[in-house]
Amino acid sequence: MRAVMSGSRTRAGLGVIAAVMLAACGPTETAGIEGSGFTSPAAVSGPITGFGSVFVNGVEYSTAAAQISIDGQPGTEAQLRAGQVVTIQGTVNSDGTTGAATTLTFAGDVQGPVTQIDLVGNTFTVLGQIVKVTSSTVFDDAIVSGDLTGLSAGVSVEVSGIVDAAGEIVASRVDLVSASSSLQIKGVVQGLDSTAHTFDINGLQVDYSTATPSPTLADGNSVVVQGSQLSGSGPLRAAHVEVLPGIGASANEFADLDGIITTLASTSDFVLLGQHVVTSSSTVFVLHGSTLAAGVEVDVQGKFDASGVLQAQKVQVKPFSAGMVAGLVDSVNTSTNTLSVMGVTITTSAATTVEDRSSQHIRTFRLGDLHTGDYVLVSGTETTSGTLDAAALERENPKTRSYVQGTARNVAQPNFTVLGATVSTTAQTQYAGPGGAATGAATFFAQAPNHIVRSIGAYSGGVLTATQVQVVQ
Repeated sequence: MRAVMSGSRTRAGLGVIAAVMLAACGPTETAGIEGSGFTSPAAVSGPITGFGSVFVNGVEYSTAAAQISIDGQPGTEAQLRAGQVVTIQGTVNSDGTTGAATTLTFAGDVQGPVTQIDLVGNTFTVLGQIVKVTSSTVFDDAIVSGDLTGLSAGVSVEVSGIVDAAGEIVASRVDLVSASSSLQIKGVVQGLDSTAHTFDINGLQVDYSTATPSPTLADGNSVVVQGSQLSGSGPLRAAHVEVLPGIGASANEFADLDGIITTLASTSDFVLLGQHVVTSSSTVFVLHGSTLAAGVEVDVQGKFDASGVLQAQKVQVKPFSAGMVAGLVDSVNTSTNTLSVMGVTITTSAATTVEDRSSQHIRTFRLGDLHTGDYVLVSGTETTSGTLDAAALERENPKTRSYVQGTARNVAQPNFTVLGATVSTTAQTQYAGPGGAATGAATFFAQAPNHIVRSIGAYSGGVLTATQVQVVQ
């Protein structure tokens, strides 16, 4: 689940919040520009948000005739999971909401043992790669806490996400894997030495002397490497190196790419997912008050030209997602794709990542499967006071505590509001500032106005009585 600090998305999951503080669906996004009539073919990349076939970037793709590849091996749709970033080649229908996949490819960005965890910074490290956890990160059901506190050093995981401008992986999904699983990393070849048979991927050296890459390697290739490490600080000895074909689009092919801008020459010329994108005077920009820059996540829709450059028809910034609410569902309205939790109105869409982590484990989980009294955790963007546009929604087994995070308003000790919900503090409330350092009530209430605040407590009678509150940013 997603919360954003300092312009990048950082996890503020339930267990992380508690650990740090104690230590101190609506309008559908369409694949093409409305009325454009884009049909086939199409190239798509983004996280899976739901099933019944596969939902990616707000479009439902049938996989009935698709060739599915999972970490280099033939797979099935049943093996795919919400939050995994996939690449699809196929078609999009003229309605802009349905399509069909010809090929669907998933390859984890990094797989191996966790070597370091930072609960305050919401990061962990695998094979030297820094992984950022956000409030929309989907965790494997086997990670019982459903957040970063469920990991420990030495545990082996597979991470899927989007690489940012700093080379760090913003995780969309984290899965536990067997300790005997191969190590794996996906990235761009740098510093190729064809004599020593080595190259680097984001600071990790790879020895491919016992592997035969096909086609021939070159600097700048995107590859997936599987193998074993020679020692704790040695290179990754590759048993298999696969050169990825990239988006693989042809002239006039439609594309819908969800990624983080890694290089920006100007707002009309930038790179994401290794793809060169240009805009023009006819490009539609949906910026949500943001400015295009390296490190900003965007969804780009358009067509490829004969040179393989993506001519963008729409560029939409993925909104700043600092809002979060967790508690019992007050009501559900499937006709408007909304629900209410603690009085907060939550709007969902086909682009909302949904996951059923409750004991029911419905794979094709939808808003219509929710009922009053279910316990959910939702992250997203506050549009107006008391309204949250959901980026991710999880149903979980019932918990006794409720949570809310967002901009603190109407601050007057001992109360304030977040997402329109009233939060009340008491003599028993624990206070913390940025980074989780303990503070007193006076400091908290001086810092809180118009800052991001998270609160944990018991919700009753329209009020969250907080046991813990923290100024996050």
